[in-house]
Amino acid sequence: MKNSPQFSSACRPGAAWQIRPVAAACASLLFAAQAAQAQLAPPAAPASAPAQAQPTADGRQQLEAVVVSGIRRGIEASVASKRNSDSIVEVISAEDIGKLPDVSIADSLSRLPGLTAQRVDGRAQGIQVRGLAGNYAGTLLNGREMVSTSDNRGVEFDQFPSELLSAVKVYKTPDASLVGQGLAGTIDMQTVRPLNFGSRQLVLSGRAENNSNGQVTPGPGANGKRLSASYIDQFADRTIGLAVGFAHLDSPGQETHYKSWWWADTGPWGDQVPGVPKGVATLNGFEDTVTASKQVRNGLMAALEYKPNDRFHSVLDLYYSKFEQRRNYRALMSNLGATWNAATEPVYSNVKVGEVNGDQFVTQATIGNLKPVHLSQYNTRDDDIAAFGWNNKWKLGDSWVAAADLSYSRAKRQEQFMELSAGAPGTTSLDINVQTGSGISQVTTQFNYADPNKLLLSDPGGWGRDGRSNYPMSKDEIKALRLSAKRELTGVFSSMELGLNLNERVKNVDMVEYQLNLKNNRAPIAVPASFLLGNSSLGFGGIPAILSYDVMGVKDALYTQTEIGADQTFARHYGVSEKVNTAYVQGNIDTSLFGHPLRGNLGLQYVRTQQESNGFVWDGSKAVPITGGTSYGQWLPSLNLVSELPANTIVRFGLARSNARPRMNDMRAGFTGVGVDATTKTWNGSGGNPTLKPWLADSVDLAFEKYIGKRSYLSYAIFHKHLLNFIGSGTVQYDFTGFPNTGKPPVVPISNIGNLTTLQNGNGGMVAGYEVAASLEAAMLTPALDGFGVVLSYSNTRSNLNDDGFKNGIDGLSGVVRSMTGYYEKNGFSFRVSQRYRSDYSAKTRGIFYSEAISNINSEKVTDMQIGYSFESGSFKGLGLLLQVNNLTDEPYRTSVSVGNAKNPDNLMPERYTTYGRQILLGASYKF
Repeated sequence: MKNSPQFSSACRPGAAWQIRPVAAACASLLFAAQAAQAQLAPPAAPASAPAQAQPTADGRQQLEAVVVSGIRRGIEASVASKRNSDSIVEVISAEDIGKLPDVSIADSLSRLPGLTAQRVDGRAQGIQVRGLAGNYAGTLLNGREMVSTSDNRGVEFDQFPSELLSAVKVYKTPDASLVGQGLAGTIDMQTVRPLNFGSRQLVLSGRAENNSNGQVTPGPGANGKRLSASYIDQFADRTIGLAVGFAHLDSPGQETHYKSWWWADTGPWGDQVPGVPKGVATLNGFEDTVTASKQVRNGLMAALEYKPNDRFHSVLDLYYSKFEQRRNYRALMSNLGATWNAATEPVYSNVKVGEVNGDQFVTQATIGNLKPVHLSQYNTRDDDIAAFGWNNKWKLGDSWVAAADLSYSRAKRQEQFMELSAGAPGTTSLDINVQTGSGISQVTTQFNYADPNKLLLSDPGGWGRDGRSNYPMSKDEIKALRLSAKRELTGVFSSMELGLNLNERVKNVDMVEYQLNLKNNRAPIAVPASFLLGNSSLGFGGIPAILSYDVMGVKDALYTQTEIGADQTFARHYGVSEKVNTAYVQGNIDTSLFGHPLRGNLGLQYVRTQQESNGFVWDGSKAVPITGGTSYGQWLPSLNLVSELPANTIVRFGLARSNARPRMNDMRAGFTGVGVDATTKTWNGSGGNPTLKPWLADSVDLAFEKYIGKRSYLSYAIFHKHLLNFIGSGTVQYDFTGFPNTGKPPVVPISNIGNLTTLQNGNGGMVAGYEVAASLEAAMLTPALDGFGVVLSYSNTRSNLNDDGFKNGIDGLSGVVRSMTGYYEKNGFSFRVSQRYRSDYSAKTRGIFYSEAISNINSEKVTDMQIGYSFESGSFKGLGLLLQVNNLTDEPYRTSVSVGNAKNPDNLMPERYTTYGRQILLGASYKF
């Protein structure tokens, strides 16, 4: 990039009724299961897989080897891992590498108890644990902290193909040996270990993909494909293992999008809209958009394992992912509210008014004197993720095991955002039917925005430019070294582990911006015929067609590009560096209590952090570098206890102090709007805070689990996180000594102590809730239902912050999250339908020109379905066929926005309504 700065570097009242159907079903099946266990003879096993119950040393009933595969195999492995864990965890397990069917691991994670996903461009991307946004959770790959291609720490899980992962473990309670943990939880993605497999395996898979929306605008089509291959083998008498996996995704995106700009009874400057009765709110602008996109992702995983004897074990693993996205965007948008320019002031006539919750709104009108904008964009994004890890373990004598782990990961993101505007030669009028509920407002116009002879490239919105281009980029890098030692003991503690993890992270963010203007002194001009691509329909919003053209071709032929001055862009360049060193000691418990087995761990982490950030402040003529930072230490104790009671019942208790490091853009150095107010004669400004400390919480967890066979269990968990520290925005007193006084003429301040709007650490608050989950096989009721099963979960979370003047609460928190999966699998046939639901929540999203914005996102219910058949014998043995439909009901993405000057402060009006279509995949896999 030219001239871009470089950087070194408990239950909610009234909610109980919502859980009764799930609880009733769980209770009924539990009663039936216990009744079945009381019978002298257990249910008959499938004829193809005979089994006989045998007692184990602790009195449990254990089945001899039963061969299962596919969905049930994955559930069985997940249940076993959950049961045997010393922490409260949720687990995804694949039957084999390449056997998780989801497009990305984000889809798989979103169905786990207490977890859900945030959709971005129609894809499950961010993962929330216990209702908290991704930045509050730690994300690991093979136990190592992972970089992110996002603007912050939250990992974008759609970057990780499910085919390349063998398991994911989500820790809801931490232990001292878990480095890189988060306040909400910790997600550890795991790649395969080839020596864990008994034989050579080769799996090939291919699927064709179609988007049900069809091609909504010229550009990428509605069809795509998905290919994967994985190979696992062992050599030299099983002392060397090799695993290699490759996954290719070429996925279409076809979306329709409507957005209300804002709602108020006056314009932004307090002006009354002509023709609108006083006190009646209007829709102050809209946009109708169609976008055709293409996502291409190539992922590669490799693992080399060496274990010559039982005293040395070495694993080298590599992960690489390259993601490319191309988006063609066409829109019609218009201001509908009061402006600062009387010449373009909208004039309302034929006004009809309706009432919503005590406030009055214009529901129908003819609006004249408008200059709608025909906007075309071509946006690109290129992501590159690489991760390397080398782990070595040595057994020293009879009691000690030493380990060393070296790792490096890097994420790069480069984007291009290109837009050109066009419009009618003069003003026009719109007839609008306003939707005040959930839906899309309808707009009609007499002007033909599909006529290439009448639509002119220009600046109809009065933005002072004919186009704009932005080039955001970021680089995130982590280097880490971990050393640990473990000694076997006798007594209450079966072993003791101590270790040291040295972690260094650097993230740089940069964005260069350009203004585009027509070469002919900005005179309006029609799009040359050679660049025309046909029309795009906005029929969903009332506009039958708008013109489409080659944005990049037109830009290169007709526009000049001028870099936007540093006085407008200096705040978009910053870097953050962190050195986080963790020392820990942990005792692993293996004893008994009142005659019942008791296991778990007791440990302590000490985390020493040194952080620094650089950025810029404007001195009136140039951007001046500025730096800041701090260092601090934190003690993080943890306790996990697991008591195994009769009748396959487990009680878990967790007690820990955990943290979540600040968002990286909140830590940026640099200030904007610094100056002395001419009226109050006080300093004012806004910016980031390089001295922010993490969110800190003391957490208590209690869980009850009842296991019924290998693939069935019931669980109930409650948790409470007492927030000792949080991060919120507010105005604080700040010493502006040394800052340039850029006023013309300069205003002499009363004092150098002024008001700074920034992020600060606040004190106190809580996050609490409960979770219910069940995995149940219907064969417990009757052998006739063998093969059927359900997996259910429900979580209810609430939060409260001791405000202390801070404005924002916890982003990403959905009060209710639930998921339901019903499946059938037997004799090669398989069927699964899954649905995940999350209630309304607020989250930080990208706004205009890549700025950060708070969105009030409405509840959503996403349903996925798959049908498959696997040949279990004969010449086609190893072949599997699969049909998937994701987003089966085409669930829209909806947001709401508050109303300016509303009488009812709780009134939220519709803002965004986006449909992404159903994703349909049909394909086959073959296992050699």
